[in-house]
Amino acid sequence: MREQELFEWLKTGHYSDLEKSSNEYDGFDCISKQYEMFIELKSRNTHYDTLLLERKKFDFLIITSELLGYAPWYINSTPNGVWSFPLKTLIEGLEWVEKWLPTTTEFQDKSKTTKLVAFLPVELGIKLL
Repeated sequence: MREQELFEWLKTGHYSDLEKSSNEYDGFDCISKQYEMFIELKSRNTHYDTLLLERKKFDFLIITSELLGYAPWYINSTPNGVWSFPLKTLIEGLEWVEKWLPTTTEFQDKSKTTKLVAFLPVELGIKLL
């Protein structure tokens, strides 16, 4: 499932008021005012039992959602399902590690950099599909 398909699936079956961010570089993907959710979406072509989350993205979601009075969520799809993570409840348990990763997901950019990341075990998430 691609990220746009994930958004549409969530909007149709879970959060009817879901709105996409106005800019793809906003630092978040969508928001639900009714459910007070500030959401980052990620679609993976391969299933992993732990799902990567960048610290930079995590910090932005936590800080901005707090300013809005919303809850920060990370929703991730893989070929094995869709998992939703309420990030506020995971703050204390995350272990951050440095990894050598692509600078961006843009295909033409092959450069790499060190990023601080955590791996979220799928069993800590809520399985939506």
